[in-house]
Amino acid sequence: MTICLATVLCFGIATHSNAKELTLDDIFPTDRVIDVQITVSEQDWDTIRYQSRNFMSALNESRQFAPIEHPYTYVEASVSIDGVVFPKVGIRKKGFIGSQSNTRPSLKIKLNHIDKEAEIEGLTNLTLNNNQQDMSQVSQFMGYALFNATGSPAPRCAYAKVTVNGKSLGIYSHVESMRKPLLKRAFGNNKGTLYEGTVVDFNKEWENSFEHKRGDDALGREKIIALIDVLADDQVTEEAIGELVDLDSFYRFWAVESLLGFWDSYSGNNNNFFIYLNPETDKFHFLPWGADALFTNFSMVEFQRNSRAPISVKTQGLVAHRLYQLESGRERYAKTMTELLKNHWNETELLAELDRIAAMIQPHLIPGQRAFKGEEWPEKNVTFEDTLETVSHFIRTRESDILQEIADGMPLWKKKPRPPFVMGPDGFDMKQFIQLPEEGLWHAARIGDIPAMKRYIAEGADVNAPDDDLNLSPLAWSALHGQTEAARLLIENGADVNMKDGKRSTPLHSAAVFGRAGVAKLLLENGTDLQARNDDGATPADSLHLDWRTTTFIGSLVGVEVGQEEIATMKTGRNEIAKLFGVDDTFDEAGTSQPQMLSGAVFTGDLTAVKQALADGADPNAQDPQSGSTLLATAALMGHTKVVALLLEHGADINGRSRDGGTALHAAAFLGRIETVKFLLEKGADANLQSNIGGTAMDGAKLDWEFTKAIISMIQIEVDEAEVKAGRTKVIELLSKQPKNVSPSHNLWKAASAGDLSAINDALGDSADLNALDSQFGITPLGWAALNGQTEAAKLLIEKGADVNARNRDGTTPLHSAAFLGRIETVKLLLENGADTTLRSNDGTIPTDVARLDWQLTQFVVGLLQMEVDETEVKAGRTEVIKLISQHNKK
Repeated sequence: MTICLATVLCFGIATHSNAKELTLDDIFPTDRVIDVQITVSEQDWDTIRYQSRNFMSALNESRQFAPIEHPYTYVEASVSIDGVVFPKVGIRKKGFIGSQSNTRPSLKIKLNHIDKEAEIEGLTNLTLNNNQQDMSQVSQFMGYALFNATGSPAPRCAYAKVTVNGKSLGIYSHVESMRKPLLKRAFGNNKGTLYEGTVVDFNKEWENSFEHKRGDDALGREKIIALIDVLADDQVTEEAIGELVDLDSFYRFWAVESLLGFWDSYSGNNNNFFIYLNPETDKFHFLPWGADALFTNFSMVEFQRNSRAPISVKTQGLVAHRLYQLESGRERYAKTMTELLKNHWNETELLAELDRIAAMIQPHLIPGQRAFKGEEWPEKNVTFEDTLETVSHFIRTRESDILQEIADGMPLWKKKPRPPFVMGPDGFDMKQFIQLPEEGLWHAARIGDIPAMKRYIAEGADVNAPDDDLNLSPLAWSALHGQTEAARLLIENGADVNMKDGKRSTPLHSAAVFGRAGVAKLLLENGTDLQARNDDGATPADSLHLDWRTTTFIGSLVGVEVGQEEIATMKTGRNEIAKLFGVDDTFDEAGTSQPQMLSGAVFTGDLTAVKQALADGADPNAQDPQSGSTLLATAALMGHTKVVALLLEHGADINGRSRDGGTALHAAAFLGRIETVKFLLEKGADANLQSNIGGTAMDGAKLDWEFTKAIISMIQIEVDEAEVKAGRTKVIELLSKQPKNVSPSHNLWKAASAGDLSAINDALGDSADLNALDSQFGITPLGWAALNGQTEAAKLLIEKGADVNARNRDGTTPLHSAAFLGRIETVKLLLENGADTTLRSNDGTIPTDVARLDWQLTQFVVGLLQMEVDETEVKAGRTEVIKLISQHNKK
């Protein structure tokens, strides 16, 4: 025992002594892959790799006042770096949102976690990034190298083959941590103050959001506040910014970010950066971080992407934005970019480096990094080489693309940066990402500036073009703000009076919501469609009944004030519009129409009031103008069986649909109203009918309780949980005994999704509609085949006559569906059969746009579609799809 203990102790001393022989050059080579072997207990490994953070916690609104603590904890481990052993280190998971993985987590290794003397030339922390968002594996290695080569300080980066407990995790990027050695190398000192910026910027009252890393925090915060104040001045000068920011280094840093197509950067997304208050200059210097999202022209976040934005410059960061609004700033930026292109963007050398890197790391890639193959297309691999081709294309075209754009000077771009994103208590708030148009025809139409509108139109402005944030046409903006003369001018110049926005609302919907009677009258005189329905199924007449809380919310998005005074005016306007529409609805002082009053009586079960209303000629099949619920469904929801019977006696349609497609049986089943369900079934209610989202009455009775509570809260009623659950159990038992009927088209959608060719032929033999939309998601059979990558099924459907460009309910086509999930072979088939690559969905996206959707949103949509996909496979497929469509468009 004594000998064994002595051996262990000696071994510990030997390994510690041996470790000190490593140098920074040893662990950051550029010509080889270092070997990192980690040994950790399986229990501890499972603990750290399953730790995670989410949007709600990471972007909580409290982060404005202090950085959010990460959820990751250190565990003890041993690490070997090229054979040099550190026997007692700490390791933890790292990563913000996009880089998280349970199987290949990014890691932090703290050499001195236990042994306080452990270091490598002063470096105590190692950073291993998994390249989760970079399938090419080259962004960080090539990106940081270019920053450093241009004189813009950045971390060093190497490649590491990482093994945990004998299992290879493949290639990682080994990135130099922002510690003293890096600062000393970059600035000649390490005594300054360092902060990290993660989705933050120099906005008012955001000074405490920057995460302090080292140095004099009091001095650093004072300087941050000073910079915030300078940037808040609309008359700010370059000189004033230069008092606090080292401009020579900033212009270079900024231009390199843009040159590399680093969209998730400071200038691209106010993210992934450090600022160092250099004691030698007493100014801030910027450094890049998290550079795993390079080599693309536009943001990969859907709601931030703007195809009209310049590709030669990014201005989402406030410092960049303020400088770019100055002529001197644009000139200095152009000079810096031109110099970078001339002296550092050598296409031949960069392509050769790309080839060298590929050869160096390829032997160490694990299968999931080499190729992406799934059940959907077993005959096709999307390879590591395919992803490199995308980078190669960017390199080959980057210089010419930029020079073409800046040939006549830097393009003007005035769009103001959005404030840092926060996730409030109610979750995602789209208002943070919406800006009212402050220029162009949209702005002029919004404020009724007729001379400016005439000037824009004379200069060739498109009178039907939607704006970038809300997808609203100039006519819609004029309707929202009651600018009748502006609307008249637009119509005279060819504006489409039935132009639909992203929610499929027309200008008449907008005018109705805010009681813009003058605009409504003008639109009606020019042939607008009074029966047009938006995504909620509402006509313009239905929009008259939108409640004031929702109206106020919409007003906040589009810049319309909705206070008490405005509401009074809008009520008058809504009454005038109701007369124009030829409907009998009038609004009392509370804004309630007569149909709403009847609906209220049904809701409360006031049998006497309902009897009187029906005796006075009220329509028993009327819908509540606000909720869209039929009277029968409202009574059924509340379990008022006697009111249900009364309505049926007066001619109510037992299977009548509410705006959401649900029936009275749906409503009764949802809250377990067993007696009402029994009565409806006895009177002939159809248990097989589906709502707009495809749910039957029994489906509604099976909804989970958390979702049910949310709906109950929305409709503002109180129920007894135990009573509802018990009632639902009985309802499900009763409905399960009802006869089933399935349409041929239902079988066709199912067969197309599964790729069952025999079932497709059977469904077609039963006269199924080739182009029918399913009731749940509004997708055609060909759309379902495309979504699931069922190429042979898609081929059969096309041969049988399916329309290759048939629209789904949201305006997408089968090509959108295939591109969305990177279904390469299906995209090829669709293109060969005439798929139109330019068709836009209801929200204005073309197929290549949906192939670029950010992964968080993609996961959300996939979840809604009740599908399972492989992230790596989809991302690789999307890359190939974008190339395929681009090549097709060049023919």
